[in-house]
Amino acid sequence: MGSTAGDEFRDLLTLVRHSGLLAKQPAYYVRKILLNVAMFVGAFVLIAEFHNPWIELCNAAFLAFVFTQLGFIVHDAGHQEIFSGPAGNQFLGLLHSNLLLGFSYSWWLDKHNHHHCSPNHVTADPDLDLIPFAFSKEQAAAKHGLARLSVKYQHFSFFPLSMLEAFVLKYDSIRFLQRHKVAHPVLEVSLLILHACWYLGLLTYLLGFPHAILFVIAHQAFLGLYLTLIFAPNHQGMPLQQGRTAINFLREQVLTSRNIKNHPGIDFCTGGLTCQIEHHLFPTMPANKLRQVQTIVRNYCRSHDVPYHETSLFQSYREIYQNLREVSLLMGKEADANSSSD
Repeated sequence: MGSTAGDEFRDLLTLVRHSGLLAKQPAYYVRKILLNVAMFVGAFVLIAEFHNPWIELCNAAFLAFVFTQLGFIVHDAGHQEIFSGPAGNQFLGLLHSNLLLGFSYSWWLDKHNHHHCSPNHVTADPDLDLIPFAFSKEQAAAKHGLARLSVKYQHFSFFPLSMLEAFVLKYDSIRFLQRHKVAHPVLEVSLLILHACWYLGLLTYLLGFPHAILFVIAHQAFLGLYLTLIFAPNHQGMPLQQGRTAINFLREQVLTSRNIKNHPGIDFCTGGLTCQIEHHLFPTMPANKLRQVQTIVRNYCRSHDVPYHETSLFQSYREIYQNLREVSLLMGKEADANSSSD
């Protein structure tokens, strides 16, 4: 006799616990952090050695790649994937997020936890609350002014506008720290100031002030684009939740998430988030174990008739484009209908 809806995740969790894949992976994270340190130092050595404008542009892109790898440590620490206790994870999170990357760890943790609690929920998932974009007809109808114009062409503008994402993250971090009580406000602000000092100071020392400013703009633009290329395939274009949707945890997480097919290079470049379904079901599981647990989860979903969506990376971008275009066209048709009725 099959499991009831309420037991679906409990039975899957039992299988996964017995597999041992939830155990912490200290050796993996030591290797990853050491590799990140080597790439971080190497990036600034390249910046110091080469001053050709085109090479500097390549250096800015490489540093964006390195910053994103550091960001994966923030992500995994926030999910308690690295250490068993919260103190070590918080230390790594603050060090990488505030000091090295320049955005608030507390802000990211708050935002990301809300996302995991309500993935793809049109009113509860902060990842869907993006002023220039709409992911449903209702969201599009609520837009006004420039935001409405942006939504009209969002299938063309989505990835280009994502180049502003890193700047938005910093702005949202500052607003969050101003408006909310956090556990360590003085520490967080101090680390953000230290980030600005070492980041701008080091680049100015290596490149001179005018080139440093141009480098910062290019670096942050590449960083925003790269982050979007990684995170957008996880959920965008997947089914949305609205209202008080009556759905159990397993189906809520699986139906709203998209996996990317196994490819070692892509998995490395995306921090293992290509297994988004497994990550949402087991957010504390170390990233290097997600591919292994995928076999268990996929077979379990098949046996329980739970749709499990996995596709190629490029197909995921096509699906995102199609979804954005569909919402734009719906908004256009509604506007045409309103003008006809007038």
